Amino acid sequence: MIWGKTVIMLLTGTMIISIVGGVSAARLQPLGQPCRAKNILATAVVKDRASGRDMFVLSDMNETSNSELLFVDFENDTGKAYRAPAGSGSWALKEVPGDRLIVATFYDGVFMVFDLNKMEFVKVSDFVGETYIWNLALGNDGRVYGGTYPRGKLGALDLNDYSIEDLGSPAPPNLYLRNVHELPDGRVLCHFITEKPMALIFDPKTKKFDPAPAAISNGVFGTTFDGYFVTGRQVFDGKTLEEVKPIPFPTPPADKGVWQFAQTTTPDVAYMQQGSSLYSYKKGDKALKLVPDVYTYRAGIRHITSKGWALGLRGQDYIVIKPGSDKAELRPIPVESAPRMSMFLRVAPDGKLWGGPTFGQTLWWMDPETKKYVNTSTVSDAGGEVYDVAFSDNKVYAVSYARGETIEYDPSQPWDQVNHKNPRTICELGTSRGYIRPESGAALGSDGKIYTGWLAKYGTYGGAVSVTDPKTGDYILIENPLGEQAIYGAIPGDDGLIYVGSSLAGNGLPIKKGESSRFGVVDPSTKKTIFQHEFTGNTSVQVLAYDPGSKRALISVDGNIKLFDTVKREFLEPSNAPVRSGRSVGQTKDGVAYYPSKASIAKIDMRTAKCSVYLETEKNVDNVACSADGKLYISCEVDVFAVVDDK
Repeated sequence: MIWGKTVIMLLTGTMIISIVGGVSAARLQPLGQPCRAKNILATAVVKDRASGRDMFVLSDMNETSNSELLFVDFENDTGKAYRAPAGSGSWALKEVPGDRLIVATFYDGVFMVFDLNKMEFVKVSDFVGETYIWNLALGNDGRVYGGTYPRGKLGALDLNDYSIEDLGSPAPPNLYLRNVHELPDGRVLCHFITEKPMALIFDPKTKKFDPAPAAISNGVFGTTFDGYFVTGRQVFDGKTLEEVKPIPFPTPPADKGVWQFAQTTTPDVAYMQQGSSLYSYKKGDKALKLVPDVYTYRAGIRHITSKGWALGLRGQDYIVIKPGSDKAELRPIPVESAPRMSMFLRVAPDGKLWGGPTFGQTLWWMDPETKKYVNTSTVSDAGGEVYDVAFSDNKVYAVSYARGETIEYDPSQPWDQVNHKNPRTICELGTSRGYIRPESGAALGSDGKIYTGWLAKYGTYGGAVSVTDPKTGDYILIENPLGEQAIYGAIPGDDGLIYVGSSLAGNGLPIKKGESSRFGVVDPSTKKTIFQHEFTGNTSVQVLAYDPGSKRALISVDGNIKLFDTVKREFLEPSNAPVRSGRSVGQTKDGVAYYPSKASIAKIDMRTAKCSVYLETEKNVDNVACSADGKLYISCEVDVFAVVDDK
């Protein structure tokens, strides 16, 4: 495609973009940066070097302006953000000698060093070729070790000169070295997933990997306490790694249910979680001590401070249990985050815009007339993100990763997610059926049901289409309609059929080899695929829209636009169709669809197959949405705009 010259002027808050060769000028009217959700993936408690008080440190994700550390003074319920020089977020925080906090990032795979005296980032070390560093362990050589994706490597950060040693990928074909744990003698326990899960122990002194004993190869949380390695409900000798039976110190009462070592455990204090009860044990204690036995909003406790405060995290809020209190306080995190990108963009029947962050499990809505916006709290107990929403009977229905949920939210009623009243999960496919990622989004059919295409759970190729009744939560599930491939598109027609597309992607897996992506027509009444076409050499087919007037479906094959005539069951090749990018697509009642195409909005008339570049923009367009009366909106990174055409 040849891009035309763009002229930009800013007049009274409106961006004017004229397209050379276009029939008219279009105005991009800025509406704001409404997505403000937090996505906290790691926490720590550190001493404020100036005051000596404990601080609750949260690593917050931001894929646009880099990650940030939020330092929360929980005693005063105040906080401050420190923007990072790199990284979209972090799963790993670790305080190390020298008054430093190590932050390991994802999307760019770097180690960052935060100076706790200067209260600033002082170093960024890139682990070349890796995009995720998952968590951290301190080895007996004084280096910090991290496990990576996508090559399942172990890397070592030297705290003297901040150089990184690449220690290789010892467990192929695994893509993830998901967990590293310090053993009492300073060796590093490494858990690799997903294709061929295994555990190895790395010895920094010999720089060799050896097989780990089977008993500690379960991949669950583990840490050191009093010279032992503790994990789950097991205790291992710190030198031999042989299991110690019976456990050589008191444990929670057996008649009160299952317990396990908690992540709050330190080398000096063992914490054991049993239901809502948290017990502590120090060497020399004659019995366990009950820390708090209070309701923590199903979030649990992450840290016990030096003064005995218990701290936890629940989505956009943090939890405080004061010493001696019998009640947990749920408080909004007292720091405003930088604006975030939106995963999707939709227009509700009442004209409000809806979106949600890439990770964060929240929603936002905006009135485009007043530019007022609201960010919700967490819509689910699970981590992850909302992929899309649909609207029915004045309610919002969100489809969500990572538990495979369909969530109902009534904006006219009081918010009560904590008690699962509003919003509430009406359908869950993750734990029950093994489908977790709603890649196709949510499409409302003429029958009033919600159609969604899913990816299978981690480590499994395959996908499914769900058809959910929003009134009852009842659903039918059509598994692997195009073979063991993920479903990236599921759009219902007005003929009672579903038009689906597949992808060779898999959660935690490489692109599937030896196959090509497919398009198909599925009859939900029989759960049978009645038409199928394979696009040889392609990896992804997405179904973007269906037009009742022309009986055509709009599809994207690795970004290349095609139309499918559902009556003749043949494909049409629109000429000069811009390549599709981004996510959400807007569609009008008269068969016109607008979709993102890098730094432009593309337009296609599904009835005539005519395509054009409708509008060029400064930045890449992520999402396009269209209201029932034809109003067009877009999101570009953190910004949301209304598109006004003076034609």
